[in-house]
This record gives sequence, structure tokens and C-alpha cells, in this order.
Amino acid sequence: MKFSELWLREWVNPAISSEALSDQITMAGLEVDGVDPVAGAFNGVVVGEVVECGQHPNADKLRVTKVNVGGDRLLDIVCGAPNCRTGLKVAVATVGAVLPGDFKIKAAKLRGEPSEGMLCSFSELGISDDHDGIIELPLDAP
Repeated sequence: MKFSELWLREWVNPAISSEALSDQITMAGLEVDGVDPVAGAFNGVVVGEVVECGQHPNADKLRVTKVNVGGDRLLDIVCGAPNCRTGLKVAVATVGAVLPGDFKIKAAKLRGEPSEGMLCSFSELGISDDHDGIIELPLDAP
């Protein structure tokens, strides 16, 4: 049977690490076959808000966005997701971020437009196989 550590900790929440909790469960007679992370390893991903989203001048399936990630300026990011729109809260991999598979985000030009990051899907973060569009976070996401 699989269950999440978060669910287990709703019922019992000792102040110990995940590894120690796994060991204690095994010592209590319930074999722990494995502990798997929910998402792949990544860093440099922040919450952003799409403040502008327009059609790319040189590509039918791309959009040019301006994204607020809380800094002193907006990031220009080219995006191909069909669900990209103004006002959306999204997961943004900023320049220097490392995504699962050791994929490093760099500043680039896509069809002549600058892109300073990537708006991420669940698939790109290793969370699920869903790659139909970018992650739509709740509007009250920090």
C-alpha cells in the first residue's frame, strides 16, 4: 500500500526525519518497501504572475510574456503553453535554475525574442506526466 508521509503525519507527527520515521515504522513490524519523493530534484523555481501575455511575432504557437517574480523588474519569458494568460500565477524556473534531469535554465532568444526563464508544467518539474500546459497556481499563492 502506498500513502504519503504528509497524510501519515496528520495522524502521528513525531519530530523526526523522514528516514527515522521509516525506520521506526519498520521496527514496529510494518515493512517499509521504499520512500519515493513526489517530485524530481529541482531548484531556482519561484512563484510568478503573468502580467502580460501576447502572441509571438515570429511563431504561431508561442507567446511572449512579462512575468513578475517579485524583483525590481519583470522577466521576459517566451512560452508555448496553450493555457498561458494574463493574471495567471505560475511556477517560474529563473535563469540558473536546475530542473530534473540536470536541465539548466539559461537566458536565450527564441525566434528573435528574449526569454529569461521558463514557465513550468508538472512534467518539467518531475511531479507528474501532465505536460498539457503550465501549472496554474491558486491566485493567493505567495
